[in-house]
Amino acid sequence: MTEKPVHSTPKRRSRAEVSRLVEEYLKSGLSLKAFCRQHNLDRKTLTRRLRQRQNSTAQNPPSARWVRVELASEPEAVSVGAPSGVTLVVAGGRRIELARNFDAATLHQLLYVLESQ
Repeated sequence: MTEKPVHSTPKRRSRAEVSRLVEEYLKSGLSLKAFCRQHNLDRKTLTRRLRQRQNSTAQNPPSARWVRVELASEPEAVSVGAPSGVTLVVAGGRRIELARNFDAATLHQLLYVLESQ
């Protein structure tokens, strides 16, 4: 006689707990799959809450602010074939360096996370 494995029902999380996990995920840098595995969280739950958050942000965008921009006095000489890009210095002295063919979607997500802190 063999025993069948007992499947426990998934833990039901409160909205506040899932919201906290969404914030943790955005700051973690982990893949969705790895984060959900680490926190024993259903991927569909996290995906749904991320989509809801994105939709609410799109409907209520953060207010625009002016920022000071400083240009370097003289650009450094760049050898032919060397990658050229952009370096952003954002609040708190954080630097974001972008290569010539950067992924715009990743930059958008990064800026969203930084602005929400």
